[in-house]
Amino acid sequence: MTENQTALRAIHFLAGLNDSSLALEDYEDFFLQGLNNVFENLFAIFVKVDDTGGFNANRKIVVKGKKRVISDVVRFDSGLIYQSYEQLILQQYTSENHETINSIVDCPPGVTVNSLACLPVINQNQLFGVLAIGNSPQIPFDETSVEVFSHLTHALASHIQNVNLILDLEENNENLNVSQEQLVHSRNTLRTLFDNIPESFYIVDEEYNLMAINLSRADRAGEVPQLLVGKKCYEGLFNLNSPCPGCLVAKTIKTEKSEVRRMRYLQRNSSNMEWEIHTYPVPVIPGTLRQVILLEQNITEKRKMEAELIQSEKLAAVGQLAAGIAHDINNPLTSIIANAQMIKADLTEDQTDLVQCANLIELAGTKATQVVRNLLSSVRKEDFLFSPIDLNDSIQTSLMLLSHEFLSHEINITFDRGYDMPKIMASENYLQSVWMNLIMNAIEAIHDKQGKIDISTKFDGNSFIVRVQDNGDGIPDEYIGQIFEPFFTTKHNEEGTGLGLTSVRRIVQAHNGQIMVESELGKGSTFTVVLPQEQK
Repeated sequence: MTENQTALRAIHFLAGLNDSSLALEDYEDFFLQGLNNVFENLFAIFVKVDDTGGFNANRKIVVKGKKRVISDVVRFDSGLIYQSYEQLILQQYTSENHETINSIVDCPPGVTVNSLACLPVINQNQLFGVLAIGNSPQIPFDETSVEVFSHLTHALASHIQNVNLILDLEENNENLNVSQEQLVHSRNTLRTLFDNIPESFYIVDEEYNLMAINLSRADRAGEVPQLLVGKKCYEGLFNLNSPCPGCLVAKTIKTEKSEVRRMRYLQRNSSNMEWEIHTYPVPVIPGTLRQVILLEQNITEKRKMEAELIQSEKLAAVGQLAAGIAHDINNPLTSIIANAQMIKADLTEDQTDLVQCANLIELAGTKATQVVRNLLSSVRKEDFLFSPIDLNDSIQTSLMLLSHEFLSHEINITFDRGYDMPKIMASENYLQSVWMNLIMNAIEAIHDKQGKIDISTKFDGNSFIVRVQDNGDGIPDEYIGQIFEPFFTTKHNEEGTGLGLTSVRRIVQAHNGQIMVESELGKGSTFTVVLPQEQK
């Protein structure tokens, strides 16, 4: 075969292998089988190596006249093919020289080797194995055959590398798709967690731009999260033109440490709520603005519970004190009241001044007794004995007991009695204490001005409604929510204990009722008590 014929056959051979649909294994098989058309060799061997090391290698053998491709694993540490692999050069053998042939690696089973040419399969410095042809009349190769053999091994190496790159790319794409799915799942999980946590979360950068915000915080601002992102936090959340007073974002960014502060927010319903604001620095990503996570926790109930705990401790102390002194105080008070009543019995009707003095002594003793009773009832469980009573009569009795107060303060009082009202199931003594406390508070709120107290009752078919209205000083807005707390009072220390309205609320609640207050500073207050007709 001439040199030109060898090159031409090689070109036709490569053109026939230009089929991108061939799998790598099929390509290698067709390649080994097609070499016979180029070099007229009896057999072709491809020993494939990898980067794992060791002495074993995969081998493929094609023998002319046999359709089956032999695939096996051999120990690869000696022989002519191994020398080509080790030295990375073309190795040739003929029966005329003395090169060592490994009868296991370099020879197909049952074949005697009389010539062999081996060349490493290399592309871009990556070694894939060694290609060998044997028993070819062209061995030893001339210059053209060497060049053709080199081009063919290079073509095999390029194809293997391309296939490996494609496989790597497909694997990377698959891994990327898996990573994207995991990222989307993680993002959705985080978003769900972010939006459904009841606490308020949002993230701002160092320029106070909102980067993210959860539903809880957006709802408080009356907006959807998408419309708030990108705005300044102080504008979108607080309607301010500059950062909030006491804001810790700048400090958190500077110190890279978490901070905490407390503040009160005025809600859209005009109620005050206390919040605890935690700031956490986000690790810095080069080339981006620094960010801070803000967590706002509503601690209004926590503060309320703490206040109630303090009040409970106070009540416990008062209970111990009251239990210790009640007996000692009640005995002399009982004696004072009894003697006042005896004095009144001995006085004649024309001794008006003396009768009035005796009445005052009796009333003062009664009020003192009630103070002790209020102290005790604040710290122990009370037994309410319910019976049918006339609500109007209960209020009228309270007015009679306080008549001297109206006279001494020049207060005009009106009582608008609801007529045709049924009887109410109630504890008469305790309910009478409610009316006396409310009326006395109204008297004390009027002070020295021309006073007026209006009391009204009515029955709406299910409940009794009692209103006590005065034109006194009124209650400041900041105290409205505290007037029913134990020991809270706006009076001077010598004028009140802070237990009157606490007792009123406790008694009303024991009757399954409600008490409400409306007040305007400088114009007076109205207390409304709603009581059910029957006790369940």
